[in-house]
Amino acid sequence: MSGALSPIPAGQAHARADAALATPRASFPGLLRGELRKLRGLRTFWAAASVMTLIVLFGQVLLATGPNAAGQLRNAPLDTYAQVATGDIAIVRVLSGILALILAAHLVGLEYQQGTIRILLGRGVGRLQLLGAKALALALVVSAFMTVELMIELAFAWGISVTAGSSSQPWRALSGEFWVDMRVFALYLLINVAATLLLGMSASVVGRSLAFGLAVGLSWFAADNLLTIPLSLVARLTGNTLWLKVSGLLLGPLLNRLPDYIVPPYHVTVQTGHGAVTVAHSMGGFGPQSLIWVGAGHALLVIGLWSALFAGVAIILTARRDVLD
Repeated sequence: MSGALSPIPAGQAHARADAALATPRASFPGLLRGELRKLRGLRTFWAAASVMTLIVLFGQVLLATGPNAAGQLRNAPLDTYAQVATGDIAIVRVLSGILALILAAHLVGLEYQQGTIRILLGRGVGRLQLLGAKALALALVVSAFMTVELMIELAFAWGISVTAGSSSQPWRALSGEFWVDMRVFALYLLINVAATLLLGMSASVVGRSLAFGLAVGLSWFAADNLLTIPLSLVARLTGNTLWLKVSGLLLGPLLNRLPDYIVPPYHVTVQTGHGAVTVAHSMGGFGPQSLIWVGAGHALLVIGLWSALFAGVAIILTARRDVLD
């Protein structure tokens, strides 16, 4: 009959069905929205973020009510702002790193532990596609958290300046060098979060559980920082400086002190008995440091290698290891 539909051969029908099953049904934007919804509904995230925000607020209140705040702002505004910014950024770095490790363990490790990852993969979602969506969702949420905390600190800094009576426009006291330093500090925060997130995701993929991801992620930097103590003792006992050089390969101390290596100094002109003198001041990091001084290139290279190692472990195991019951 003219215009009748011809039957599809059985082999061709099976091929089309197999191709449809092999094609991922979820797009990457859809997976990303799903991971963001998981984080939004995670009570642990809201509890941790709330506690950390209270810590930031408490620190700012202590700073605002300090007895010397007004006098320091009037006498040395640039130095005061630099010291406050260094301390505030250090707090945000530590809190955002802890939050990143907690969320990575929940979003990745808990998926394996509860078995929900098998459902996603069974629906045709690509393994690396899913891992990438989780990584991007974590990066977006932690970056948003950092932005909120920095805005809180910025609002308090402005309020303290105005209340102290130093100026209605306190930013006029800040030089161009100060703002360059702030941009480098922002880059430093992103580097720190990226390395920390990769560590947390790698640990969760290796252990396939929430407990393992949290334990390894949260203890890594503590062990890293404390390791400088036995390295120093061994170097003294043996008289061999090789042990001091080993500390230059530890991720934690390098992340702690990365601003020491990459943030340029700012200059302040002060009046002395011999006239005006320009003095350079540094804005450094916070926490234990390597036992040897390393340059910016060395620090960034080692951090990059550790980050690449974490990413490689997470990608290879996710792509090649079976997901069992």
